[in-house]
Amino acid sequence: MNETAEDLNYDCNYNMFVAKTMLPNLGKPDDRQKAVRWMKKLATCNRSIEEMKLRNDFMYYLVVNIQQGELQPPFTEPPPASPLPDIAHLLPGGVTQVNLDEWGDKQAKEGAKPPMLYENSPDGGAFLAAQPVPRCGAFCYLAVVAREAKE
Repeated sequence: MNETAEDLNYDCNYNMFVAKTMLPNLGKPDDRQKAVRWMKKLATCNRSIEEMKLRNDFMYYLVVNIQQGELQPPFTEPPPASPLPDIAHLLPGGVTQVNLDEWGDKQAKEGAKPPMLYENSPDGGAFLAAQPVPRCGAFCYLAVVAREAKE
Protein backbone atom coordinates (compact mmCIF):
# COMPACT_ATOMS: atom_id res chain seq x y z
CA MET A 1 0.00 0.00 0.00
CA ASN A 2 1.39 3.39 -0.96
CA GLU A 3 0.52 5.60 2.00
CA THR A 4 1.34 9.27 2.09
CA ALA A 5 2.70 11.17 5.07
CA GLU A 6 -0.65 12.96 5.28
CA ASP A 7 -2.55 9.65 5.56
CA LEU A 8 -0.14 8.30 8.16
CA ASN A 9 -0.35 11.48 10.23
CA TYR A 10 -4.14 11.40 10.06
CA ASP A 11 -4.18 7.81 11.37
CA CYS A 12 -1.75 8.70 14.14
CA ASN A 13 -3.73 11.76 15.20
CA TYR A 14 -6.95 9.75 15.23
CA ASN A 15 -5.39 7.04 17.42
CA MET A 16 -3.87 9.74 19.64
CA PHE A 17 -7.36 11.22 20.14
CA VAL A 18 -8.81 7.77 20.94
CA ALA A 19 -5.98 7.03 23.38
CA LYS A 20 -6.40 10.38 25.19
CA THR A 21 -10.16 9.88 25.41
CA MET A 22 -9.81 6.43 26.95
CA LEU A 23 -6.95 7.16 29.38
CA PRO A 24 -9.36 6.88 32.35
CA ASN A 25 -9.69 3.16 31.44
CA LEU A 26 -6.23 2.70 32.96
CA GLY A 27 -6.84 2.27 36.68
CA LYS A 28 -3.33 3.02 37.90
CA PRO A 29 -2.09 6.62 37.74
CA ASP A 30 1.39 5.26 36.96
CA ASP A 31 0.00 3.47 33.87
CA ARG A 32 -1.67 6.68 32.70
CA GLN A 33 1.64 8.54 33.06
CA LYS A 34 3.49 5.84 31.08
CA ALA A 35 0.85 5.95 28.35
CA VAL A 36 1.18 9.73 28.11
CA ARG A 37 4.99 9.43 27.89
CA TRP A 38 4.61 6.89 25.07
CA MET A 39 2.18 9.19 23.24
CA LYS A 40 4.65 12.10 23.53
CA LYS A 41 7.46 9.87 22.24
CA LEU A 42 5.37 8.61 19.31
CA ALA A 43 4.26 12.15 18.41
CA THR A 44 7.90 13.00 17.61
CA CYS A 45 8.47 10.00 15.32
CA ASN A 46 7.91 11.38 11.84
CA ARG A 47 11.29 11.58 10.11
CA SER A 48 10.47 9.08 7.36
CA ILE A 49 7.51 7.16 5.95
CA GLU A 50 8.88 3.91 7.41
CA GLU A 51 9.24 5.47 10.85
CA MET A 52 5.71 6.86 10.58
CA LYS A 53 4.34 3.42 9.72
CA LEU A 54 6.14 1.90 12.69
CA ARG A 55 4.90 4.77 14.89
CA ASN A 56 1.34 3.97 13.83
CA ASP A 57 1.86 0.31 14.72
CA PHE A 58 2.99 1.34 18.21
CA MET A 59 0.02 3.71 18.48
CA TYR A 60 -2.38 0.93 17.50
CA TYR A 61 -1.04 -1.40 20.20
CA LEU A 62 -1.06 1.39 22.76
CA VAL A 63 -4.74 2.09 22.00
CA VAL A 64 -5.54 -1.63 22.33
CA ASN A 65 -3.77 -1.72 25.71
CA ILE A 66 -5.65 1.35 26.94
CA GLN A 67 -8.98 -0.12 25.76
CA GLN A 68 -8.24 -3.27 27.76
CA GLY A 69 -7.47 -1.17 30.83
CA GLU A 70 -4.00 -2.61 31.38
CA LEU A 71 -0.63 -1.87 29.80
CA GLN A 72 1.33 -4.76 28.32
CA PRO A 73 5.00 -4.72 27.23
CA PRO A 74 6.57 -2.61 25.86
CA PHE A 75 4.27 0.00 27.39
CA THR A 76 4.87 -1.21 30.96
CA GLU A 77 8.23 0.60 30.79
CA PRO A 78 8.88 4.24 29.89
CA PRO A 79 9.69 4.75 26.19
CA PRO A 80 13.38 4.46 25.38
CA ALA A 81 15.34 7.41 24.06
CA SER A 82 16.36 5.46 20.95
CA PRO A 83 14.58 5.99 17.61
CA LEU A 84 11.63 3.72 16.73
CA PRO A 85 13.44 1.51 14.19
CA ASP A 86 15.82 0.49 16.99
CA ILE A 87 12.91 -0.58 19.21
CA ALA A 88 10.77 -2.28 16.56
CA HIS A 89 11.51 -5.65 18.19
CA LEU A 90 9.35 -4.54 21.15
CA LEU A 91 6.11 -4.83 19.17
CA PRO A 92 4.04 -7.98 19.71
CA GLY A 93 5.39 -10.64 17.37
CA GLY A 94 8.60 -8.69 16.79
CA VAL A 95 9.72 -7.51 13.38
CA THR A 96 10.37 -10.08 10.73
CA GLN A 97 11.42 -9.52 7.17
CA VAL A 98 9.23 -11.36 4.70
CA ASN A 99 10.08 -11.51 1.02
CA LEU A 100 6.99 -11.00 -1.09
CA ASP A 101 6.81 -12.28 -4.62
CA GLU A 102 5.20 -10.43 -7.53
CA TRP A 103 1.78 -11.72 -6.43
CA GLY A 104 2.15 -10.21 -2.94
CA ASP A 105 2.43 -13.62 -1.28
CA LYS A 106 5.29 -15.04 0.72
CA GLN A 107 7.91 -16.13 -1.74
CA ALA A 108 8.27 -19.86 -2.15
CA LYS A 109 11.71 -21.46 -2.19
CA GLU A 110 11.42 -22.30 -5.88
CA GLY A 111 10.68 -18.66 -6.73
CA ALA A 112 7.59 -16.73 -7.74
CA LYS A 113 4.79 -18.95 -8.93
CA PRO A 114 1.46 -17.52 -10.08
CA PRO A 115 -1.69 -18.62 -8.25
CA MET A 116 -3.44 -21.75 -9.56
CA LEU A 117 -6.36 -19.61 -10.72
CA TYR A 118 -4.01 -17.79 -13.11
CA GLU A 119 -2.44 -21.03 -14.33
CA ASN A 120 -5.83 -22.55 -15.21
CA SER A 121 -7.26 -19.42 -16.82
CA PRO A 122 -7.61 -19.64 -20.65
CA ASP A 123 -5.92 -16.24 -21.07
CA GLY A 124 -3.15 -17.01 -18.57
CA GLY A 125 -4.68 -14.67 -16.01
CA ALA A 126 -4.57 -11.53 -18.18
CA PHE A 127 -8.17 -10.62 -17.34
CA LEU A 128 -7.77 -11.34 -13.65
CA ALA A 129 -4.53 -9.38 -13.42
CA ALA A 130 -6.42 -6.22 -14.39
CA GLN A 131 -9.05 -6.74 -11.67
CA PRO A 132 -8.81 -5.42 -8.11
CA VAL A 133 -8.01 -8.27 -5.71
CA PRO A 134 -8.15 -7.64 -1.96
CA ARG A 135 -5.08 -8.46 0.15
CA CYS A 136 -7.35 -9.97 2.78
CA GLY A 137 -10.94 -11.09 2.74
CA ALA A 138 -12.72 -12.96 0.01
CA PHE A 139 -12.48 -12.78 -3.75
CA CYS A 140 -15.12 -14.39 -5.93
CA TYR A 141 -14.80 -14.82 -9.66
CA LEU A 142 -17.61 -16.14 -11.80
CA ALA A 143 -17.36 -16.59 -15.54
CA VAL A 144 -20.15 -17.53 -17.92
CA VAL A 145 -19.00 -18.72 -21.30
CA ALA A 146 -21.24 -19.57 -24.24
CA ARG A 147 -19.91 -22.12 -26.71
CA GLU A 148 -21.38 -23.13 -29.99
CA ALA A 149 -22.93 -26.58 -29.97
CA LYS A 150 -21.08 -29.17 -32.06
CA GLU A 151 -23.12 -30.76 -34.76
